[in-house]
Amino acid sequence: MKVIETVKELKTNLNTLDSYINNKIDPTYEFAISLIKKGVCFVVQDTSEGLRFYPSRFIGYKNNNMDKHLNNFEKDGKETNPALYNILGHRPKSNSVMDKAYREYCESLGFTASNKGAFGVERKYWEII
Repeated sequence: MKVIETVKELKTNLNTLDSYINNKIDPTYEFAISLIKKGVCFVVQDTSEGLRFYPSRFIGYKNNNMDKHLNNFEKDGKETNPALYNILGHRPKSNSVMDKAYREYCESLGFTASNKGAFGVERKYWEII
């Protein structure tokens, strides 16, 4: 799959993930929850409902959706993180304030966040967009 190149493409993917969360219809809802649970690098957006966290491995591919993501056997943050860097102009960083907000977001979704992201890696965040 091709990586995103514009803010518009990024926002399209944010909206897709939001629709999965807001509709609360399985299997897309459980899929979105799983992405958030396992994420390592997140774009953070301030919404009317509060901060939302979007994992880079999903939002970094053009016009992504559940089916495309599940069938993308080559998905890798090593592709999506540079694409997000090109759009946002900086790399994600460890941030204790954002990590606390991430944990609160996870609780609002009905689960407790693990201490680390997937593979025991410290979570990182792109500042709020």
